[in-house]
Amino acid sequence: MSLASPVSLRNEDLSPAFHAADRSSLQSQERFLCAVRIRLIGLVLAGAFGLGTWKTSGTTADWAGVLAATSFLVTVFVEIYLLRSRPDRAWYEGRAAAESIKTLCWRYSVGAEPFRINVQPGPQIEALFLKQVESVIGILKHITVAAPAAAGPQITAAMRLVREKPLADRKLDYETGRVVDQQTWYQRKALQNSQSALRWGVLVVLLEIAGVCAAILKAVGLFEGDFLIFAGVLVATGATWLETKQYQNLATAYTVASLELASVRTKIAWQESEEDWAAFVNDAEQAFSREHTLWKASRGIQSVEMP
Repeated sequence: MSLASPVSLRNEDLSPAFHAADRSSLQSQERFLCAVRIRLIGLVLAGAFGLGTWKTSGTTADWAGVLAATSFLVTVFVEIYLLRSRPDRAWYEGRAAAESIKTLCWRYSVGAEPFRINVQPGPQIEALFLKQVESVIGILKHITVAAPAAAGPQITAAMRLVREKPLADRKLDYETGRVVDQQTWYQRKALQNSQSALRWGVLVVLLEIAGVCAAILKAVGLFEGDFLIFAGVLVATGATWLETKQYQNLATAYTVASLELASVRTKIAWQESEEDWAAFVNDAEQAFSREHTLWKASRGIQSVEMP
């Protein structure tokens, strides 16, 4: 009798360690991107206030200059925060840990290497799983870790339920809950990043064209002022944001990963024995890890080694 259920293993069914790492990464990502936005907006405002003069009666102070100085001061404080707190490192390391633990959870649940079904006694398999999870948790000691939403055992009831299913049902769970879910995510993110790369690329080009026009007008004596400097600030701001988000690189990486997973889906039906299945999932997980390894390498984060 099949034990398959219409709902496969979901992210919320994974180990508490995954949720702690995932939440830590998301919170640190938001702090980092928020700080970068404030810093870039501060630079733009400083450049804008530097374009003119604003004086009021009864004082010789140039309030535009005061506001420009204040904007620069904000960027200095934000830069100090980024250097001291390093929310970007917490983001990257938290994501590396979350993805590694997610892989371990799926390997254990569907009976992949090194957690094959009926090869070792259950307690030994569980001890091996816990040992590998704990090795990944070690990298979280260097960042501020968010508490998981709910307390529970590292091996959840849903993970045990999937592991107890027949091979055919585990294959279906892996296809729908892991491969299809991740493939859909990659496709969506590839499209979003591609569109964002195009929008920001066009904006930067338009700003550069505006700078060229202003330079020509100033060269022929038809334009005065510091707009050229401000245009340079705008272009540099747009380029910095593009570099921070890496839209085009991510779009390419996600597209390639999605195509690899399409091949993985095709091969799932070919696996007929527990031994073949365990080796196949081990190889299939490399399609996930390759994309994430490139993501980590581009940010200077070492891969998490499994014991």
